[in-house]
Amino acid sequence: MSLRTAGAADFRRMARHPSAYGPTAAAVLNPAPPPAIAFDSHPRLQAVLAHPDDDAPRLAYAEWIAAADPARGEFIQLQLRGDSAASRLLEVNGPRWNAVFAPWGARDFVYRRGFAEGVSLTGRSFISLGASLFEATPLREVRLIAVAFLMDELLACPHLAKLESLDLQGNRIGEADAARLRLAFPGRLSI
Repeated sequence: MSLRTAGAADFRRMARHPSAYGPTAAAVLNPAPPPAIAFDSHPRLQAVLAHPDDDAPRLAYAEWIAAADPARGEFIQLQLRGDSAASRLLEVNGPRWNAVFAPWGARDFVYRRGFAEGVSLTGRSFISLGASLFEATPLREVRLIAVAFLMDELLACPHLAKLESLDLQGNRIGEADAARLRLAFPGRLSI
């Protein structure tokens, strides 16, 4: 049956028996807590996260990760040296490395000095799951989409203080919220 051939009786039946794939009222009103996302808490990664401006922890991490993922180790070293060959490694291996960020729905990755330091994601992902995102990479820049209706939550979000740059362009943020953001966010802000 297609919508063109559906009759009044078919529409009444569809209204009484909604899709099994649609959310229930209970799921909408009482959503499940966000999933716990665990990452490698290896001391070398922790050192990179604790000292994001220092190259020494990144080099140590590159040497360690090379045993499990030689391309990743080489990529970090090449980017630290500013070698253009890093872009070829990213082109080949980027989808695999970016898959780690699938729980957030992150896109538009910006790799600097071997790590994803910039991403685009939804406002809800950043607010709800942002803590674990900062456990995975030394994140500095975020572009948020679908965040205008979450402005109060975003302004109260502790992850905001960890960023250097926040891009909210295209979110239709009003002047009052823009002024609140400028007061709350000390980094580079694009609205």
